[in-house]
Amino acid sequence: MVLILLSYFIVYPLLLVGSPTPLFYINNNDLQSHEVIVEVFDSHNKSIFKETYELAPEEHVSQPKSLWLLFRWSMPWSKGKYMYWAEGEYEFKVSLDRKITDACRTLPHAWSSVDIDINKANTSSSPMDIGVITV
Repeated sequence: MVLILLSYFIVYPLLLVGSPTPLFYINNNDLQSHEVIVEVFDSHNKSIFKETYELAPEEHVSQPKSLWLLFRWSMPWSKGKYMYWAEGEYEFKVSLDRKITDACRTLPHAWSSVDIDINKANTSSSPMDIGVITV
């Protein structure tokens, strides 16, 4: 029975869609280096991830999802009479050079990622854009 559940909720989606996407991407499209701090909060406002990145000009990084998050976001759990994938929204707080902070809230999913773009100076009204990409 356990093997059937694992194949239905983990193996089958992997075959259909492919491997899960990263937790987030950071793209430094600027010609300057930047410090980016990313902190992720679960639906209970508990910090589950915090990391600082030093990005060179035109550098791109991605952070893979932990096995714990993938398991939690992939298996349905019963709450009352309904099934749900994961409870509540997760919040991504991003700080650019310790001056500009922005946030993005999203429902957790194995095949969705937060995309953080640092824009080139003088080409955008905001130096940073945050959005969600879902496969």
